[in-house]
Amino acid sequence: MREELNKFREEEIIQSVLDTVNDGVTVIDRDLKVVYHNESIRKKFGDITGRYCYEAYRKREEPCVNCQILDVLKDGKQRKVLYDTTTPSGDIRWMECSSGALIDKGNEIIGAVEIVRDVTDQMRLTKECATLKREMQRAACFENIITQSKKMKTIFNLVEKIAPARSTVLITGESGTGKELIARAIHNNSDREQKPFVSVNCAAIPENLLESELFGHVKGAFTGAVKNHTGLIAAAEGGTLFLDEIGEIPLKLQGKLLRFLQEGTCRRVGDTAQVKFNVRVVCATNRDLEEAVRDNLFREDLFFRLNVIPVFLPPLRERREDIPLLANHFLQKLCDTHNKKISGIESTALKKLMDYSWPGNIRELENCIEYSLHLADGDANIGVSHLPARILSKEENSDNFKISTIEDYIKKSILKLQKEYNEEQIAETLGISRKNLWEKRKKWDITKPFSGK
Repeated sequence: MREELNKFREEEIIQSVLDTVNDGVTVIDRDLKVVYHNESIRKKFGDITGRYCYEAYRKREEPCVNCQILDVLKDGKQRKVLYDTTTPSGDIRWMECSSGALIDKGNEIIGAVEIVRDVTDQMRLTKECATLKREMQRAACFENIITQSKKMKTIFNLVEKIAPARSTVLITGESGTGKELIARAIHNNSDREQKPFVSVNCAAIPENLLESELFGHVKGAFTGAVKNHTGLIAAAEGGTLFLDEIGEIPLKLQGKLLRFLQEGTCRRVGDTAQVKFNVRVVCATNRDLEEAVRDNLFREDLFFRLNVIPVFLPPLRERREDIPLLANHFLQKLCDTHNKKISGIESTALKKLMDYSWPGNIRELENCIEYSLHLADGDANIGVSHLPARILSKEENSDNFKISTIEDYIKKSILKLQKEYNEEQIAETLGISRKNLWEKRKKWDITKPFSGK
């Protein structure tokens, strides 16, 4: 009697344990019929005792292809598989099933035991994490480019397609549109991302030093060359060389650059040996290079060699939907930089920003927010009174600011900016050198306004 009581308690305990665990437990005979299942299975599929496992779990009329239970019944080896199943309510769930043989006292296989774990939510989370990871990687590749513009997203798609190639890219657009950011995005999306990204502003280096800076020089090549200098092309080996303001490179140097682009070789100033480099070249300019070719200021063969993959960045006035996004981004960044606590931008001030023509594009917008931030010190928000005077000018916001070419834009920008800024500030806003600004004034016969001082 005591033995029967102990046996009963043992079976009761085992049944309680099986009904408590979240995993489903099913016992299947050699005919593939369910002879036992625990409470977890009953909650999902109802009472399936006596039904074929393939009919109860997967609503099939015959055993599954590559059924692991049949394999277990043949050789007794444990197996694990992942498969989808349909609950009576119509939900599709993913199950991880571990199966083993059920053996009697005579060591005969009389059935199989299957442990079923619902991993649907885990798989969904894994998929979401993978998607998030891909988005984070994509965001990292387009770091610091804030946009919701369709035009810019089209450029992002183009960048992802052209990044793996080795072809030269020419990025054009007005000053301040973010050409270097796109160049970095091309580098970050390529297989060169772990290699150097070397940026050179061709307008910022004096003509007599630019060749040496790019190609390097040997000791004694010229007065002041007291030691060997490898050059920026060598510094970019295996990576990307970004030549900003390529339109400012002097004619006498254009031929040497063309040779490097065609053959991948160059020699240092004062040296006779040609050295081969593995460097991808990305260029940018706010000049109309085709006009420069017509004016014999830029070599036509070099232009075609640079313009293999053209990328045009639209000005800020053509992507006005990005202005609120960018303005608030700059506000948060500048508040951190200057330890300010301005909470936002008033809607009336935001409308003024939206209506302005932005000749200096994103760079000008950032400068505007920084100016307004300091004037609004102590206030809760940036208001209209905190904005620079040029933002509020009706003349600046009129529809007369029509642009047909980049050169046309620069000419009109100089005329407007010189009413309020000095030469250095105008050159900085337009992203050109003072020498280049002087050349443009001379070309277009633009005189400086009389200051009266």
